[in-house]
Amino acid sequence: MANVTIRNTPLLLNAIPRRFASAATASQAKENKHSLPKEPIRVTKLENGVVVASLENHSPVSRIAAVVNTGSRDETQEQLGASHALRIFSNLATRNFSNFGVSRNLDQIGAELSVTSSRESTTYLLESIRNNAARGVDILSEIVSRPELRFWEIDDARPRLEFDLDSYDQQNELRIVDLIHRAAFKNALSNPLYAPRYNLGNLSSELLEDFRRTNFTANRLTLVGLGINHDDLIRYADQFRLPTGQSASRQQAKYYGSELRDENLNDLVHVALAAEGVSQSSKDALASSLASHAFGSVFNRVKYSNGATRLSKTILPLSNEPAAVTSFNANYTETGLFGFHLVGNKKEIGKLAQGLTKEIAQVAKNGFTNEEITRAKNSLKLSLADSLETSRGFINALARGPNHTDVNDLLKSVDAVEANDVNAFVKRVASSKYSLAATGNLTELPRLEELRA
Repeated sequence: MANVTIRNTPLLLNAIPRRFASAATASQAKENKHSLPKEPIRVTKLENGVVVASLENHSPVSRIAAVVNTGSRDETQEQLGASHALRIFSNLATRNFSNFGVSRNLDQIGAELSVTSSRESTTYLLESIRNNAARGVDILSEIVSRPELRFWEIDDARPRLEFDLDSYDQQNELRIVDLIHRAAFKNALSNPLYAPRYNLGNLSSELLEDFRRTNFTANRLTLVGLGINHDDLIRYADQFRLPTGQSASRQQAKYYGSELRDENLNDLVHVALAAEGVSQSSKDALASSLASHAFGSVFNRVKYSNGATRLSKTILPLSNEPAAVTSFNANYTETGLFGFHLVGNKKEIGKLAQGLTKEIAQVAKNGFTNEEITRAKNSLKLSLADSLETSRGFINALARGPNHTDVNDLLKSVDAVEANDVNAFVKRVASSKYSLAATGNLTELPRLEELRA
């Protein structure tokens, strides 16, 4: 023991000056520490119609998104699936890069490129370290504005499109979204997010190029940057050479309201019940979101629990089998869709659907309580603030406009909504024409007319 103690003593003594030296270095570093200036959001509209929006947050990672204001709603009947196909084929050859060249150059700079599409927009997002942003934009601008869409490459890549559809067919929670939009709208927003199989043969190089020519125009492009100098982003915008003429006029979506039943032998039934909602610019947009959160916009916040939302407490006890119910709210340019997603066993789905319609009528009659409105506001504020915490969420918000990125203003706007506004919105929904979509074994599911009776 003595030997061990003697041998360790010099080590302890040597550690003492190192410890104080380390503390001194840390103290000196603290004195030299300086904070980077907080930059404002900057927005510039260029002469060709391109909007450039950025926030310099001094991050070592630069994120640049080319957001094109076009999606599946802009497809004609012959073009159904064009947006889906362009997303899948986004890594094919461009004017200055081969298929291999796109992948190789992105790999060389350690960049990531992702493409997402919705009913109203298509987003190409590049993420790279700051020093490689310029090289990344060279590739991004090629993919967005100069794809070659060679017919032999499209033929070779078509199995990837079919694989994506195979995956989609196995996910009824995705299919029900397309089904309820088809049931609810007569045109435009009724177009599916995924290409219908019957139209795959029509998605040729010429058709995709024609869709791009009429919809991928400069006045529909917003270039969003996070972690990049605004002047640099304006300079990069010159590389996105999209047509400068007016894009095709967007067809106005018309709410129709109908029933669409996808009969099959699946014992787990998915049902969507919806009514016309409100647009993004409507004064009732926040009220519609609060109504969704008051009903219950998530299945469960606590793992393995039945949930504490109004829907889970009133609807789920009606079933002897496991079930789930949630509310959803989608706000589009000129209209919206407000509804409910119900999942249950084929034998119980009828009782659940009838209970749901009764609960909607009950809320329309009596309104939400103040406690439920308070809970809904807290839930919505968490959702808004949480989305702005992520880079992608912030970029999506900035693409819609700087007013969507100030979390404090958003939270104040939520607090300013009155309970009467929310209850008035629910009353309007309950008295409007419903749409119903369902997939699974629908033997026990009543028709829409029976549910409204």
